[in-house]
Amino acid sequence: MRGFLGALVFGLCAASAAQASERLQVPELPGWKMVVSVTDRAGETSELIPESETNERWTRRATIQAFRGVPLSAAAFLEQVVQKTAEVCDSATAGPSSLGKVSGAEAGTRTVACGRYKGDGKGSFTLHYVVRGREALYVISRIWRGEPFNPAAMPIANSELAEWTDYVNAIVLCDSRDQSCR
Repeated sequence: MRGFLGALVFGLCAASAAQASERLQVPELPGWKMVVSVTDRAGETSELIPESETNERWTRRATIQAFRGVPLSAAAFLEQVVQKTAEVCDSATAGPSSLGKVSGAEAGTRTVACGRYKGDGKGSFTLHYVVRGREALYVISRIWRGEPFNPAAMPIANSELAEWTDYVNAIVLCDSRDQSCR
């Protein structure tokens, strides 16, 4: 069984001990390093890249975020990310949303391709995975970045997309009331 990276176990503590708290358990990425770790009143963000890459010159990235006070459903977030991507890309496409549940919570995935980002001229392909918890909206993204491309064609191998899918499928949302997650 894959280990869980302690720094990526997001725990949202409730203000009152009587309230439950939840945490997102995210699989470890061996050979990756943390380049961003921010916690503030709005939530938490961690970003990782392969050890051999730099924060300025990366081709693969994993982003794990927990947003407090964001009322969006998983489906609404996945629609919004497509709209926001289209605004900043010369050309963008998206796969269909796949909605379901994880640990009893609403969840969904969607791929979004940006043929050329207007900011740096690079292309990107992202698998977004969203979990609508009681205490936060959790967003996990696996990203490829490289030369501009036709977004109608996937820039990564099917085997890499399968690995990304396995990664998000291993994510667990735990609640302190659930004995199996303690």
